[in-house]
Amino acid sequence: MKLFRNAIILVVLVGLLVAAYLYLGSRKTDNTDPAVDTPAEEEISIIDSAQDKVSSMEFHNESGSFKLVKKDKGWTMEPEMEFLLDESLVDSAASDFADVNANKIVEENAADMGKYGLDKPTASVKVGFSDGTFKEVEAGSLTPTDDGAYVRVKGENKVYVVGLYYQTKFNYTRGYFAVKDILPIEATSVSAITFEKNGEVQFALDILSENKVNITAPIKDVAEPAEVSQISSAVVQLKIKDVVDETPDLAKYGLDKPAFSIQYGDGRSSKTILFGKQLEKGVTAYARYPDGKSVFTVDISGLNFLDKKFSSLVNSFVFLPNISEVNKVELKIDGKTIVSDITTDKEDSDKDTFKVDGKDANIEDANGKSLFRNFYSAMIGITMYKYEPGLNPSGTPEVTIKYYMKPDSKPVTIEYISKDENYYYAMKDGAYTNRIVLKTVLDEPDGIRATYKALTEAIDKGTADKGTDKK
Repeated sequence: MKLFRNAIILVVLVGLLVAAYLYLGSRKTDNTDPAVDTPAEEEISIIDSAQDKVSSMEFHNESGSFKLVKKDKGWTMEPEMEFLLDESLVDSAASDFADVNANKIVEENAADMGKYGLDKPTASVKVGFSDGTFKEVEAGSLTPTDDGAYVRVKGENKVYVVGLYYQTKFNYTRGYFAVKDILPIEATSVSAITFEKNGEVQFALDILSENKVNITAPIKDVAEPAEVSQISSAVVQLKIKDVVDETPDLAKYGLDKPAFSIQYGDGRSSKTILFGKQLEKGVTAYARYPDGKSVFTVDISGLNFLDKKFSSLVNSFVFLPNISEVNKVELKIDGKTIVSDITTDKEDSDKDTFKVDGKDANIEDANGKSLFRNFYSAMIGITMYKYEPGLNPSGTPEVTIKYYMKPDSKPVTIEYISKDENYYYAMKDGAYTNRIVLKTVLDEPDGIRATYKALTEAIDKGTADKGTDKK
């Protein structure tokens, strides 16, 4: 009986499955499923051509009127503008207007163009083709749902709806087609930068290499390479956002008396930009070229040096020679003179040899670091506490470091003259460096006194150990 009952249940389940399958199959033929039965909308062509057939585009919109014409050597703009044409943008526009499609036809033969804003079109584009024909598309108002715009071919009564993206294309400005790069060079190729503010030079830089930059104005000094690298990266990224006025009243834009200017170049070409009023402080400013007429906008958000102090640009080190550039160092401190002889190997730094007061100084600490290099780093590692130009220090130096430079052992003399109980004036070859140094830097754990003590103790211990070995 149990087996018979199970067989009946199985038959019932199979029946239900068959019925369900037949029901679902019948629904597939029901016309209520739009994904299956609704045919895809066909494109409604307003202009049907190819990009290479477009020979001209004439724009009329609220910003004015202008024409782009294809000639043998590329595109030109009529009337001509101050800036170079970005032909890739013109080609893109030609591609757009060679093949214009509508979403739908609103009226085949509209009697009242006013209700579509087409009695007084807001914009139009007249497209010329290589066969001598033209087609002009006029744009009217937006649809009530703001998801499209009404257009028509000039002279025809058929009204179409096109996507909103055409709204932007109909309203291209002359400035849209301008080359936006102000000076297309790499940051690493910048060789000079001058920044003026309120008519006064804030800094002028002579960039000799990635690690060597001289400040040539307003005073001569050595710049901090990392700071200069940031400035170079910022200025080469300056671009025109938009051309806002080609016949400007300069005072309107603050460009009759520019707030600041930037000049930069790579030795072969350079550019000077005058900046006026800011539309949004620290974000966008009006600008022009000294020999130009047009006013354009520039994104200045990357120019983080505009309000920095001059001292932030200055290299904080008093003198920073690489050990491979030096033959000998004489240090006068605490009433004694310490002489270090340096021999370096270009190919293998492990072969470098050092002597201090004639004694072997090739000694490492417990961590395997050269004790002499620690001492040398302390001498060259003195940095300014503050920048104070315009002083004329005098007096007997408390600390003197004389570096004999390769290849001819020409000396560079660094002196620290006491200003008061806390500070030194830092001098270089008898001239004030505009740098004030804290006296306490000499007594820090990695300062001159501590590193010299560690080195001499190790030298003395090594000498004593050698004497014990001989016994």
